[in-house]
Amino acid sequence: MNRLRWPQKLAISTGALLALWGVAGFFVTGFSSFAGESDTSILLLRVNPLQNTIHLVFGVALALAAFRLKALSGVGLLTAIMFLVIFGLGLARYDDQVVNFLNVNPGSNALHLFAGFAALAAAQGAAWCRQCDRVAALKTS
Repeated sequence: MNRLRWPQKLAISTGALLALWGVAGFFVTGFSSFAGESDTSILLLRVNPLQNTIHLVFGVALALAAFRLKALSGVGLLTAIMFLVIFGLGLARYDDQVVNFLNVNPGSNALHLFAGFAALAAAQGAAWCRQCDRVAALKTS
């Protein structure tokens, strides 16, 4: 197995953090009130089953895609878009007219912002590594 590069390490660590957060969230929330607002939280970050599912699915996908740079480019970009959209929805929830179906608070919103930018950095880094590999292959031939 080749040595892992920094985008792959970033994707594995971010994916593991998200997956662990999702699993821990299910221990706290169970499956009740799937997309509801509640005061259920882990380390001051509010969670609900919908948010737990998103964290678990995208965390596992990001960690698994990390082993192939081409897959990491696509999955990382999709994960980044998803978490940055969730961050935007979390900002919109401060308007009293918006339903807080993700049960976010400022802490969980910060987690979504971090995860979005980490996934974006991993996706872009994977694309750069692939480009560098192509250039190196051309130079050796």
